[in-house]
Amino acid sequence: MADVDVSVVTYRPDLAAFASLADALRGEAAGLALHLYVLDNSETDATAALRALPALAPGAGFATVDVVHSAENVGFGRGHNANAARGRSPWLLVLNQDCIVEPGALARLVALATRDDANVAAWEMRQIPYEHPKAYDPVTLDVEWVSGAATLFRRTAFADVGGFDEHLFMYGEDVDLSWRLRARGSRLRYVARCAVVHRTYATPDEVKPLQALGGVRTNLCLRTRYGRPLTVARGLALWAAEVLAPQEFAGRRRGMLKAFTGFVREWPHFRRTRVAPTATFAPHFAVWNYEERREGAFVAFRSLREAPRATTPRVSILIRTVGRTAWLAQALETVAHQTWPNVEAVVVEDGPATSAAVVDAFRDRIAIQYHATGEKVGRARAGNLALAQATGEWFNFLDDDDVLFADHVEVLVEAAGQARCKGAYGIAWETHTEVHDRDRAHYDEVARVTVHRQPFDRLTLWHHNFLPIQAVLFHRSLYEKHGGFAEDMDQLEDWNLWTRYTLDDDFVLVEKTTSKYRVPARSDDAAARQRLLDEAYRDAVARQAAMRLTTSPRAVAQMVDTYARSQSVVLVSRDDVRRFIGGHRMLARAFAWRGPVMRRLRRFGSAR
Repeated sequence: MADVDVSVVTYRPDLAAFASLADALRGEAAGLALHLYVLDNSETDATAALRALPALAPGAGFATVDVVHSAENVGFGRGHNANAARGRSPWLLVLNQDCIVEPGALARLVALATRDDANVAAWEMRQIPYEHPKAYDPVTLDVEWVSGAATLFRRTAFADVGGFDEHLFMYGEDVDLSWRLRARGSRLRYVARCAVVHRTYATPDEVKPLQALGGVRTNLCLRTRYGRPLTVARGLALWAAEVLAPQEFAGRRRGMLKAFTGFVREWPHFRRTRVAPTATFAPHFAVWNYEERREGAFVAFRSLREAPRATTPRVSILIRTVGRTAWLAQALETVAHQTWPNVEAVVVEDGPATSAAVVDAFRDRIAIQYHATGEKVGRARAGNLALAQATGEWFNFLDDDDVLFADHVEVLVEAAGQARCKGAYGIAWETHTEVHDRDRAHYDEVARVTVHRQPFDRLTLWHHNFLPIQAVLFHRSLYEKHGGFAEDMDQLEDWNLWTRYTLDDDFVLVEKTTSKYRVPARSDDAAARQRLLDEAYRDAVARQAAMRLTTSPRAVAQMVDTYARSQSVVLVSRDDVRRFIGGHRMLARAFAWRGPVMRRLRRFGSAR
């Protein structure tokens, strides 16, 4: 039985919400010895009311319950450090007072941590309904920093770096702890399959004054600890822009001045405790944020505790491969990480059974089928073999060198159901990749760009393909009605497929980044790839001439109207704008003085 210390710091706690947190934790107690440590920071001692909750009664499910009151509000990090000092378990779960663990999540998280590599120091849980938009590696689940709202720490790693820095009162101390862990060589992981309900935002895109002001102060402190003098200077320029910007909430300008004086007071401490970059760690400052972000911060996820799914139809992930075992292993890892509970992988190898051992290594983690053609049959034929073998109600193609974020299937299945469509697609990052070792899949991702963010429109789709193959989930009835790939096509066979599948049925766009597809970073390789696509385009257009669509004049008018409106607006993601501006010194300086723009780029600076 694994011992886990659970640390909760409260301030003016909502007793009903805390009771829900405790009840949810008790439901996770099977196979775990949970030791609950609570430090109450409230002005009026709330410990008696907390201890009186039935969920905290002796024998109610916790191995230990220890609730104490602080004579002063010591802040988030110092409070958790005090809780950690009272515990002895090998695992420390840091949890916000308003979080509720999803059924089975903590047991799965501890089991994963127990099996994981010794150099992994922390495992962050997914927050719902709104997932933090920071990007992570879909293959390894490595992440740049973990949120203090719900993260399991390896106690030895937490203790070795001294826990949270107590000079940071609230907001951003989780980033600092994460970066100190990474600077010592530790890895951090994001585990989307283990979730907590954390209703930190009352409404999408809500402005939270305490987070905005506390985040600015912490950001300047972290720039001092981890950055160069120029990094600090840029932070001060951003702060000056915030002071001069129109007030977004009452007291904002006064709060910004107070944040600056707090930074000046703490500057000697952070200057004295500087942390240098290493071979595996470098700080990431993106305006007021600390990471690259996926689109779709406010795409909501359901809580299974509050709204269980009536059904979980099977989704078949169809993978065509040809002797690229290292790439296939990475693609299959991203299938195994999916949060949707009913997924199978169907792998078809175009040629000899080179990848059999790779597939076998995943059989205890996911339902998987494997078929090798023996002789070369081509991409389209291999895809059709995968379609024919799939047992799912929904299908999704995944090239062996592309990857899915863990929520990809869940997001698209839910969206298709809500829209009552037979297809759904998410935003995909076009990932410019420089390959160093093709056999072992060693590469650098030079850039990630959102190229397609096109709401569904048939006229646009007839003109060009805006549906990257791995981004699309479709119902098996479309395959049964229209068939699979045209087997005499070797390029753009997916465009031909989408054109046929959408003659009678709509697809729906979900504005969330859920996948990545790779393109060459080298200009000569990219040019050669484009030449092949250009040649295939003429053939694909000619095939469209043979297709027939039966519709009404009104439907045609609506399609034309939708097409005209879609072409009148250039859809560019916020991350693309930030990358473009950041790469041009004059633009960056100009936009630094635009407070509203900077505020929108700053949101979600810390997950709490």
